[in-house]
Formats: sequence, C-alpha cells, structure tokens
Amino acid sequence: MEKTLRKISADEFARRLRQSTGEQDKRFAFFIGAGCSVSSGIPGAHGLVKDKWLPRLRDLLAPNRKDLDTWAKEEIPGYDTQNPAASYGPVMERLFLQPEERQRELESLCEGRFPGFGYAVLANLLEHQGGCFNVALTTNFDDLMPDALYLFTQARPLTIQHESLAQFIRPTRTRPLIVKLHGDHRLSPLNTSHETERLKEDIGRQVAAVLNDRGLIFIGYGGNDQGIRKMLDGLPAAALPLGVFWVSGAEPQGEIRPWLESREAIWVEKHDFDELMLLIRDVFDLPHPERKRFDEVFEKYTETYKKLSTRVATLPDTAPDAAALKEAVERADEAFPNWVAPLMAAYRLHETDPDRADAIYAEGIEQFPDSAVLLGSYASFLKDVRKDYDRAEEYFRRALDADPGHASILGNYAILLNDVRKDYDRVEEYYRRALIADPDHANNLGNYAGFLLARGRSDQGLQMLDEVFRLPDASVSSSLAVETRFYAFAHRLDEGRTEAFQNLKRVLEAGARSPGWNLEDNIARAREDEHPDIEWLEKLAAVITENADIAILDEWPAWQEV
Repeated sequence: MEKTLRKISADEFARRLRQSTGEQDKRFAFFIGAGCSVSSGIPGAHGLVKDKWLPRLRDLLAPNRKDLDTWAKEEIPGYDTQNPAASYGPVMERLFLQPEERQRELESLCEGRFPGFGYAVLANLLEHQGGCFNVALTTNFDDLMPDALYLFTQARPLTIQHESLAQFIRPTRTRPLIVKLHGDHRLSPLNTSHETERLKEDIGRQVAAVLNDRGLIFIGYGGNDQGIRKMLDGLPAAALPLGVFWVSGAEPQGEIRPWLESREAIWVEKHDFDELMLLIRDVFDLPHPERKRFDEVFEKYTETYKKLSTRVATLPDTAPDAAALKEAVERADEAFPNWVAPLMAAYRLHETDPDRADAIYAEGIEQFPDSAVLLGSYASFLKDVRKDYDRAEEYFRRALDADPGHASILGNYAILLNDVRKDYDRVEEYYRRALIADPDHANNLGNYAGFLLARGRSDQGLQMLDEVFRLPDASVSSSLAVETRFYAFAHRLDEGRTEAFQNLKRVLEAGARSPGWNLEDNIARAREDEHPDIEWLEKLAAVITENADIAILDEWPAWQEV
C-alpha cells in the first residue's frame, strides 16, 4: 500500500529553501529532468513519445491503423496511455534500429536550443549562495544547463558528460558541477531500457559521494529509469540528511515511488519549471542577467578584429596572401551589422588618414546616432588623434547619454578629464561610476589606481592595484600589465618594491609597452616621495610610453642584478 507523501506549495518550498541557506553547512543538489527543457523548445518525454515517435512508428508498422492508443497498447508491452513517457526506451528502440539513428534524432532535438528563463535563474542559483546549490544531476542530453551558466553568469562549470570523466566528480568543489547521468547527445547517450538500466558504476559511485551530505531536489523528472532507481537505492541510509523534494504537478509514480516513500520525500506541487524558478528568483532576490555581458562579448570580438584588420591593411602587397587577406577584410566589414562597419573602417585610418577616418565617423554617426560604442570611439579619436578636446568631451557626453552605464566609455572620459581638464573631482566621479557598472573592468581598475597613486592616496591606490593583479591574465592587456607594474614599482614601500621591480622587468623584456600613456603625474609623486631610483623611473617611462630602446636601462646596476 502506498504511503501518502507530505505535500507543500511551491511558494512555501522557495521560502524554506531560502531560509535553509542562512544556516551553516546546508547544501542541496538539483536533479533535472526533461520537463525543465520544454519551455526552451525541447519536447518532454511524454510529448516526444505520444506526439512524435509513436505516430512515426505506427506509420512504419501499421500505416492503416487510425487509433493510436489502441495500437500502441497492442504493440508496446506495458504501454500506459496516461504515462507514455514510461515507454520512452522501448518506443525509441523500436523506432530507431541503430544506435547512430538514435543519436542523430537526439542531436536534431537539441540542436540550436537556447536556455529560457528557468535555466537562467537556475544558473544564477548554481553560481551563487556559497556553493549551497552548486551540484546538478540530469538525465537530459541537452546543453541547456551548461549553456545557461556560460551565457548568464561568470561561472565556468565542470560538466561530466561521459563515464570516462567520472573520476572528476568531486563532492568538495565549489564551482558548479553538472553530471549528465545518461550522457551527452553527441557522445553515445544511454537511451533504450537496456542501456539506462546499466547506469555506469563509476558515475553512480561518485554521485553517491556527492549526495552524502546534501538534500536532493527533483524537478521535471518522470522517475521511470531503473538505472537511476538502482543508484538511489545504493545510497547509504545516512545520505541526503537534508531530505528529498519531488517538484511536480503530479504525485510521483513508477520506478521511483517506493524509494521516495522510503526517504519520506516531500511533494512540492508545481508542474511548471519556469514558474518555480520565478518564485525562487523572487525569494532569493536574484539579479536578472545583465545585457552588458552580451555586449562585452561582442565588443571583445570586435576589438580583436580591429587589431587584425588594421594589421592586414598595412601589409605590403608583396606579403604572402596579402591580396586575399585584404579582400577577406573587406567582405568581413560588409558582413558586420549596423554601426560596426563604419567603426572598423574608421579605426584602421586613425593614423594613416585621419581626415578620411573623421569623415567615416561622421557618416556612421549620422546613420546610427544612438550607437554608444560608435560615439565613444569617435570621442577617443578626437581626443587621441585630433587633440580636439572640446568636441571629444561633447561626444563622450553623447555616448553616455546613449548608454549611461558603459564602463569603457566612462573610463575613457575619466582619462580626458584627468589629462586635459585636470578636473580631479570629476575624474574620480567617472571612475567610480565605471567601476559600479563593471567592478572587474581591468583598464578602469588600473587607470583609477594610477590616478589615486598620483594624487598621493597610496593605500587606496595600492588596494586598487592589487585588484588588477588578482584578475586572470587573459583579461589584462600587455599595455595595462606594464603600466600597473610601473605604478607598483613607483609607489610601493620598500618591502614590496623589489618584487614589483622584478615583475616590471619581466613584462618589459617580454615586449610589453604602452605608447602615448601619461606617467608624468606618477613620476612627480614618486619624486615628492623621494623614490630612490627617480632618474631611472624617467627612463623606464621613456621605454614604456615612447618606445625608447630598452638598452638604455643596461647601465642601471639594479637592472643587471635582477
């Protein structure tokens, strides 16, 4: 006789979940089923079997039969019209005779799908909360969960998508861990009843270790897999001390029901995955994804293309593949959407033909007057190339009217206010606004550090400098690397100066330079602070900003000793 499961509302569940995260050592794992992917465009097992596969199978075996349910009961042993998903494996095995056919079907179902609202919230939950929710198990073959983490968060998940990676399932990891229990749609997934019954032992054993001290939350899962049931049966009695929650619009049936009863699982009555995640987002006060993440991805792509296309444009005609490369650049420019094409064309002419660059900017801005990036690029051109500081300030303001939170434009405007206007109160205002917009913007952190150090605010400046040094190397350009090492050597106290000097020499010898950058204020502050190597600071600055020959440092005894 079935036990009655305790039942709570989704709203209460979300509040209880939030309350539990405020208590020490309370951690949970999610078990994600196919029902979670329906709103992202991937059919659930019920719809897949009933609406897609069974009609195709009937048309192959009995094309003259009209009553699908009656035929399915005759043809598929144990078929239940109320629970078609329970026959997922047998139907798939009958319809697709070869493993290759099954894999191609799954690839077509998963291809090009984009994670929807629910997955975006779940990704946010997996990333945050101190690792309380950093484990997700799934029987799904799709990439919606790892894609959501890559798209909507800063996290980089460890995704176990094949049994050969089972050894990397670690219960102590704080980064998001995703375990695809049935494999990946591209890597021989487990589909048929025979395959799913034999969940790989290594994965089952490692997952058991992960679940040892957590609660387990099932969402969108049908509970029909014998292999999953065997894995759960193998958990020791002391595992899952924080309980088991079954989130579904229907009370659980099938293979998993007895196990849920034995664990005194709680039924959370909620069918819709996105609705549940909406309640969780609200209770946890999770932020929406920021558009600037997507803008930054595109901007970084265009920045690398700008450098490449400028290099190609200056190739001599006799260089290998020069003609083909230049033609490829022209076609790539034409293929860019909206404001990017004039930006690219103008950028390449900054030094060689500034009049033509100015005209291209003007044409582009007339066509796309609200493009913050195009306006900001023109402002930087007016400042750095034309030295027309009044118009530069005008266009910086127009760019910020179009996008008040654009971190790069805010930072570039702060540079103009510092170097030209000497309006230090506004410099600080704009650096602060820039770092509110993007706290990890490497250039703004480094430039603000240099500004603070030049003003004699050493504690704040050095702290900001340390923030730059903590960033991944990939996010720090070579020019910023040499600038920040110079600041450290110019302004650190005696005990930190030696290490700073060693790091500065290393990046200089690796070829890092920052042509045109202004280090005069920092040298003046170092002189005021009686830096012991002030004359060499000036020569270092010449190497860094004026491309002076690094050999001028060879007579410096300290340079030779490091």
